[in-house]
Amino acid sequence: MKDGRVAEANRPEVAQQMEAAFGGIAGVASSGVSLLTPVSGLTWNDNVILDRPNAPAGDATLTYSNHVSPRYLETMRIPLLAGRNFDAHDTASSPLVAIINETMAKQFYAGIDPIGQTFRFDGLPGAPKPQIRVVGVMRDAKYEELSEETLPQAFMPLSQIPEPVESLRFVLRSTADLGALIPSVVDAAGSINKSIPLRFQTLSQQVDDSLARERVLATLSGFFGGLALLLAMIGLYGALSYLVTQREAEFGIRLALGAPRGSILNLVLKDLLFVLGIGAVGGVGISLAAVGVLQKLLYGLEARDTATIATAVALLTLVAMAAALVPARRATRVDPAVALRYE
Repeated sequence: MKDGRVAEANRPEVAQQMEAAFGGIAGVASSGVSLLTPVSGLTWNDNVILDRPNAPAGDATLTYSNHVSPRYLETMRIPLLAGRNFDAHDTASSPLVAIINETMAKQFYAGIDPIGQTFRFDGLPGAPKPQIRVVGVMRDAKYEELSEETLPQAFMPLSQIPEPVESLRFVLRSTADLGALIPSVVDAAGSINKSIPLRFQTLSQQVDDSLARERVLATLSGFFGGLALLLAMIGLYGALSYLVTQREAEFGIRLALGAPRGSILNLVLKDLLFVLGIGAVGGVGISLAAVGVLQKLLYGLEARDTATIATAVALLTLVAMAAALVPARRATRVDPAVALRYE
């Protein structure tokens, strides 16, 4: 919501009225308001000053923040693990409070109860640094992007935002289709202030937008990975087939000396398994080392994707067996005298 057309003094009251109106729409289970929404690419961060002895300092205290309404956590389904939620007593004139995430509690308040502890945002040099008291601890949640490492987060009441803002985000939890919900939301907003422009987006759309880079990388990685697999199959088949064909004279001598035809296949299979064993161990080792780099670029990529590795090894094993056993079986059907004359 862009509220630049609403007087600064009236914005908090208008936001509260709109939140209540949206929450009363049929099909809306819960509604909240925030300065920022998850995975939007927007951030608000600063180093904090912890009001206790031997506390972390400097870059180690970088903390991401947001200002939200009391029902924001409920709407976004972020559980409160300790302490209390924001309420009507948290106003612009009351003491400043914050709800911090698990990571901030562990990094900044290890071994002590964070509830009741205080901190201050470093801010600009010479600017006021008001004290903020921790009143709750919430579960870790994504902030800027899905692939991020979870960092300390502190959420403050929207009523205690330090300076006026021109845009707010209303979050609605509903099972209704967005197209069916929009008219009701527009009507509810219009009943309060018709001049406020609205823009709509689902959280899933926002997540998809944030993964645009990862999707391009995944598509390119999949294409070149498939091409590499195809080239590996062609090269493996050609090399092994050639090596077995080169041994036709040897097979002829063995057959001439009375070796059963099945022993030829066993010999080829034994050598094949030796080569496959070395290749599989080396290939899996290299892939596990390389995936550490790719894991930082692609969201949801596991460091040890057992199914993918097993599929690749099985596929290359089938290709190798076909490359070796097909010419070997052909060689066992050749008359030993013909094979020796060829040599």
